[in-house]
Amino acid sequence: MGRRTDLSSLLSSEKGTAEEQAAAPAQRRRPDTKPLTVPIGDLTENPDNPRHELRDLDGLAETVRERGVLQALGVVSAAVFLAAHPHHKEAVGKAPYVVLHGHRRLAAARMAGLDEVPVLVRDDATRSDEDALIENVQRDDLTELEQAQAIQGLITSYGYSQRQVAARIGKTQGFISQRLSLMKLRDDLQEALADGRVSIEDARRIARLPKDEQMLPGEPDEAATVPAARKEKRGRDYGVIKIDSRGTPDDVVEALRRHLAPATLDRIIELLGR
Repeated sequence: MGRRTDLSSLLSSEKGTAEEQAAAPAQRRRPDTKPLTVPIGDLTENPDNPRHELRDLDGLAETVRERGVLQALGVVSAAVFLAAHPHHKEAVGKAPYVVLHGHRRLAAARMAGLDEVPVLVRDDATRSDEDALIENVQRDDLTELEQAQAIQGLITSYGYSQRQVAARIGKTQGFISQRLSLMKLRDDLQEALADGRVSIEDARRIARLPKDEQMLPGEPDEAATVPAARKEKRGRDYGVIKIDSRGTPDDVVEALRRHLAPATLDRIIELLGR
């Protein structure tokens, strides 16, 4: 009899994510910046920050606790920021400074219990949303949906074409069009993608459908609500995962990874490990 393979161990063996580097060499000072150390309470986040969720903070907070914040945060005075973005007055509140770059460092500093952090004060905030997108995309800090929303924001705010956005952020036009396809999803499906209830692969496939035909994979009323002609046109039942009974455990793993959202996959691993 051949050696048995534990499916849950195969699923979980590839799930590790590399820790981000906690600190980088100090930035070369630009002519429009000057160094300062300011209380954390004087800082507020940029409302235009394209990253909606700050991920993997524990390791960074531990490093900050031991070594401090080694790379200064990029900030701008609230007055300068609001001169460029007056619609954000309520979000900025009474904070003297708005963080343009370094939101994870700020969150980690708060977790580590620091009272103050180093900053570089910029004199211009007219393109803060564009600068934040470029920085985060180049560092792969955003999810695909966050990238799509930020790219759409640049097109709406500045009237850029897809080609111009691609040139600005150093990506191909195919990269841009692929991200923007996610904006064709219904709002509730975008939320499902954001919280892990649908995988990026399924989200891309669903986004090709008209909005009145879009549904979460596996919704029980799908067969009843979609006419037969449309189901035939669709060519795929999103609620069914086809697995060859003669396949190897690795084949099963690949099928599950291809069809299941991360949150669902985590639950399967938990159940198989019992």
